[in-house]
Amino acid sequence: MKQLDLSPRLAAIAALVPPGARLADVGTDHAYLPVWLLLAGRIQGAVASDVNQGPLQRGRDTARSYGVAEQMTFRRCDGLAGISPQEADTVVIAGMGGDLMARILAAAPWTRRVRLILQPMSSQEVLRAWLVDQGYVIQGETLAREGEKFYNILTATGGVSPAYTPGELWAGRQRQGEENPHRLDYLTHLLRRRQRALAGMAKSTALAPEVLAAERALVEELERMKEEWMQWQR
Repeated sequence: MKQLDLSPRLAAIAALVPPGARLADVGTDHAYLPVWLLLAGRIQGAVASDVNQGPLQRGRDTARSYGVAEQMTFRRCDGLAGISPQEADTVVIAGMGGDLMARILAAAPWTRRVRLILQPMSSQEVLRAWLVDQGYVIQGETLAREGEKFYNILTATGGVSPAYTPGELWAGRQRQGEENPHRLDYLTHLLRRRQRALAGMAKSTALAPEVLAAERALVEELERMKEEWMQWQR
């Protein structure tokens, strides 16, 4: 049997899937994640979904190539619309925008009863805010890195969440003692982005003063978070 190697992003997601899980992989594309987990004996089975036929076919091809097609179900549907709560206790949604993830979860309230592993490509702050407001609790976060790109990976389930500050919505909540080797580089990267955004806003004459003040406060909080993280590492 040939070997399947995962990218750092997918490997970090795979590490968060509990042993024996019944997995739903939303937006599966090539189905590398569920196929790898099946080959490793980590999950019982998987439902792989995608809204388009092309990615589903690529996933089927991958599953057949590695001999695990009989342990998988492929389903064309929008998000979780074609997946029942009885089919999965762990749901992975990766590789799409955080605002789209929020829409998918809003249409499937049963996801409050399962383990969610979410890897947004953008709008992380939108996703975190939605989760906190809609009866989910973010249990933990990790970062994967591929070259100069960082990927936030959140685990969540239903529950009452403490409020998040603007900086935590953008950068995630940090906890002293956690293992997160990419955290400092990520905070530096994010801080530079928001500093550039603030500089651009400051030149605008049409921007409402409260918008500029909120961005300035965000930058100041991210600076404090970076300093706090550096102190914890000393």
